[in-house]
Amino acid sequence: MYARVATFEGGNEDEMMRLSEERSSSGQMEPPDGMRRAMVLSDHSGRRLFITFFDSREAIDAAEQRFEQMGDEIPEDIRGRRTGIDVYEVVWEREA
Repeated sequence: MYARVATFEGGNEDEMMRLSEERSSSGQMEPPDGMRRAMVLSDHSGRRLFITFFDSREAIDAAEQRFEQMGDEIPEDIRGRRTGIDVYEVVWEREA
């Protein structure tokens, strides 16, 4: 399992979550192929980590174009400014 972590600063967190939920439920925003799950971490100071999980590094690379399209679909004043992208291998996970 691999995790893609995109870091964003600024934007409107509440509006971003509302818009994402609205577009996902209406079928307007399809997730990238191969994405297993996603989560958002926020420090409520305007910095967020969008973490998506894939089975392989190749699946993340193949999804990159869709991530770019998603960025074009949501205005920067809502999504914030992307400041970084990192990819990690998940080497340990535990569910309670």
